[in-house]
Amino acid sequence: MKQRALQFFKYINKVYRFNQFLSGLSDGRTNPSIPLTTVIAVLFLGIVTRMGSLNQIEEKMRQGYFNKALKQKIKKGSAETFGNVLEVSNVEQYVQYCREVVKISRYNKAFKDGTLDGFTVVALDGTELTRTESKHRSCDRCKKSEYTKEDGTKVIQMHENFVGASYVGKPPNLVVGIERVAPGEGETTAALRLLDKLKSWHYYYADVVTMDSLYANAPVINKTLDQNVVAVIRVKQEHYTLVRDAEGLFSSREPDLVKRGVSIKSDWYENDRAGRKYRYDVKIWDEEGFTTWENVKKPLRVLKVEETRVDHCGNALNEPQITYIIVTAGKDIISAETVWRILHRRWDIENKTFHDLKKYWSFGHDFHHEDNAFLVMRWIIAIAANLFMLFLFRRLSGYAKKYTQKGLAAWLACTLCNVDESIWDTS
Repeated sequence: MKQRALQFFKYINKVYRFNQFLSGLSDGRTNPSIPLTTVIAVLFLGIVTRMGSLNQIEEKMRQGYFNKALKQKIKKGSAETFGNVLEVSNVEQYVQYCREVVKISRYNKAFKDGTLDGFTVVALDGTELTRTESKHRSCDRCKKSEYTKEDGTKVIQMHENFVGASYVGKPPNLVVGIERVAPGEGETTAALRLLDKLKSWHYYYADVVTMDSLYANAPVINKTLDQNVVAVIRVKQEHYTLVRDAEGLFSSREPDLVKRGVSIKSDWYENDRAGRKYRYDVKIWDEEGFTTWENVKKPLRVLKVEETRVDHCGNALNEPQITYIIVTAGKDIISAETVWRILHRRWDIENKTFHDLKKYWSFGHDFHHEDNAFLVMRWIIAIAANLFMLFLFRRLSGYAKKYTQKGLAAWLACTLCNVDESIWDTS
């Protein structure tokens, strides 16, 4: 059996300097009984091999599961120890390393041909991670909302919401950044903060940013214009004067683009299920120069998309669906069909990134709910997921079409206890 775990260690150490990251972490504890590098390495390995809680990781640690990978016998340490370490960790060190991973991957031309039709596309969206009525499983940073039970009883629930950004389209769909939604603010405020951070972290982090209708407002649109990235945003018909103006124009003419049996499946990755099951008959009306959106710095482009899902014989599977999209770039920069494909692939952040992080990487699990600990653990998971995806689609690129992520994680878990090289060994 090939030592995939050993390959994984060598790859992340050589290319992404994971060993240097571990060695450079600062420990906020006084006279610790177990080194910080050991604690974080154990947590990282537990996440990569899909252990869903600190208790599971502690159990495996006491069984000696990590000893060969760490080249030491861990005699101390517990789930409580992990939680204490996370509480005093410097979250900025984890943020910085996640940024470094994305930066190195871009410099190594992981997205040299873009992620979709030659464009590097980032999707931005919000998600809820945890929800509880227990004060012991919440912190001061949790948002609060009133919930009415079936018996009419009203209770206060605490929940953690995040806005995230990830590459969509051709893999690897790396997590570019996450931002916590603070109490008393909406997702839009957190999204503006995240966009500022993405610009400061990476400068040219993407060609296109795609978002749902929640973010269709002047501050967000102006932010993308200031950053010189193209915004592709879905809008709702009933909410915008701009859409009504566009509809008045489009209703009197034929569509600008008509396509039959179009798929949004990725040409590169044959296991990409987005669009593999369905094809579409598409009509698109496309016009530029709309100035009726108040406080937006630049005239906008509006697309009306009428699509019907069809089977491989061309038979309609549903009634035509109409969607409106605003774009901050002209027809000479990005085509109408590419805009339509980007609109669909925006769902990758929900169907691939958030879904996979929650289901397979325990992103929504409440490992240790203290303010700082909760945030540090999200960044550790993002780092682990990014390095795993890069290993699969870059180091094992020839096998990426054969492996499922779940299968590769199982292979790593199977070979981890037999490796003959430390996770921070650079030889």
